[in-house]
Amino acid sequence: MVDFSVSEEIIAKISKQFSVPRKTVTGLHSFFNDITKGIKGQYLAHIIRTMEEKLRLFPGNEMFQIICSPVDAHGKQFGIASAHYYKGRYFSIFYHPQTDDKQLRIMLAHELGHLFLVSYLNELQKTAEYNAESQTEPLSTILGIFTILDKNNFYHNKIGPFKHRSVQEVLDDFGRLSNRT
Repeated sequence: MVDFSVSEEIIAKISKQFSVPRKTVTGLHSFFNDITKGIKGQYLAHIIRTMEEKLRLFPGNEMFQIICSPVDAHGKQFGIASAHYYKGRYFSIFYHPQTDDKQLRIMLAHELGHLFLVSYLNELQKTAEYNAESQTEPLSTILGIFTILDKNNFYHNKIGPFKHRSVQEVLDDFGRLSNRT
């Protein structure tokens, strides 16, 4: 299995192949690492982004967004997630920051199932069948299951053609960007 971790050796290769000072590459890597700390709550970013785009098509939702935020790390809400829907504005999902990564994906998918029901499905059906008072738990769980199965299918079965076999292959592919005519 190839190790794609960015080491000092990889930084040196990048620096040399793209004629950028090593200090600059190291600085960019540090900046990138700082940004990626926020990935934990965005594990289902593809479905989140797609849901946002779909929901923005409905009247009054032009700026709609989905926000995933950790709660106070010292809080007692460990192991659960909750959400709040602000019709026409945003959907917030809250989770404990120390939640196991795998379990967090499950919880986010479940909460997105609620959003699918109370916003998207209601709009499509022109009803208000699903709301805070209706029993949406089993249906939200089922939609969450579909989300995780879809992601697992993508990671296990569809990503093969997109994978690089080595770090050098990644560098070479990006090097080709400079050689376009």
